Amino acid sequence: MTELVVDRLSFARGGRGVLEGISFAIRGGEMVALLGPNGAGKTTLLRLVLRLLQPRSGQVLLDGRSISGMTRRALATHLAYVPQGHGVVFPYRVRDVVALGRLAGGAMLAPVVPAADREAAEQALARLAVGHLADRSYAALSGGERQAVLIARALVQGARLLVLDEPETGLDYGQQQRLSDLLRRLAAEGYGILATTHDPLRAARIFSRAILMREGRIVADGPAAEMLSAQAIADLYGLNAVSVRPA
Repeated sequence: MTELVVDRLSFARGGRGVLEGISFAIRGGEMVALLGPNGAGKTTLLRLVLRLLQPRSGQVLLDGRSISGMTRRALATHLAYVPQGHGVVFPYRVRDVVALGRLAGGAMLAPVVPAADREAAEQALARLAVGHLADRSYAALSGGERQAVLIARALVQGARLLVLDEPETGLDYGQQQRLSDLLRRLAAEGYGILATTHDPLRAARIFSRAILMREGRIVADGPAAEMLSAQAIADLYGLNAVSVRPA
């Protein structure tokens, strides 16, 4: 089972410390929420995990191997990124957007998508119960549909660890519920999930674990329902505890 280990990770920008001594591990089957106020360092941490930034010190390991020595293609077979949203310039069909996952870390989309890649894309869409969207234009989809398609694209990479950046942004209540059900199902199948979120009350109900960050450091890490009490949320965001509805 794939394991991601962040080991004493630090990062500075312009001589100013942004992250300091960040350590945690995520294994397959875990749903981990990453929370904290704006400026806590969540996005920077995700970019380091995805090797889009280089740390000042520390390392990120996948199954015991440092990602610094992995090719982009090798990294993509272990770790997949699902952004908040994904705009497109050309009206690609959904099946073609998903098939891009087969080329992660490699060349751009070929003029003709190979049959094996088309089949893998269709299987991923069917698995997420959005196979009916295969021939639709990606640009015409709703926010919730786009998120499901982006997750399907991540799955065809073959990665077992998914990193999601505020996946519920712009989704209505029904879309949020369907996304939560999907993520739970993937975790039950052994996928590891790390997602940033700005909704601690919802995270307490959905995620198995929560990592809380403030000012570039981890201040708490444990079962989500315990970590996200009214007092903990108030402390994290600088609120009065009585104004926080209990999770």
